[in-house]
Amino acid sequence: MALHGFSTRAASALFLALTLGASGALAHHGWSGYTDDDFSLTGVVEEIELGNPHGHLMVRADGGVWNVVLAPPARNRRAGVTDGVIEIGDTVTAYGHRHRDPDRLEMKTERLEVGDQVYDIYPSRR
Repeated sequence: MALHGFSTRAASALFLALTLGASGALAHHGWSGYTDDDFSLTGVVEEIELGNPHGHLMVRADGGVWNVVLAPPARNRRAGVTDGVIEIGDTVTAYGHRHRDPDRLEMKTERLEVGDQVYDIYPSRR
């Protein structure tokens, strides 16, 4: 059966491609969703993910678990944030901007301290 020149299979493939593309765009963390005020958070790392579209740490701090959003993989690598640099159980301090929704425990990180090491993820934003 054709639908305006598309077969059902072609229409399904197009729908799937558009859906996956939209979900990737929604997952992107630009700066507009975060406040302009400087924010810092110190806590213990419970989860580490350095993959696409952005790396992130789940950090227990201030009575909750925060999503500490890092940068895309290439920028993280340039800053020195690579596999094995941060371990579960490490205490980190993240500097950046808190999410505009005060009920959302999330921040976007410009700079990250792990022990004595400082990783300047977005140096141009300082």
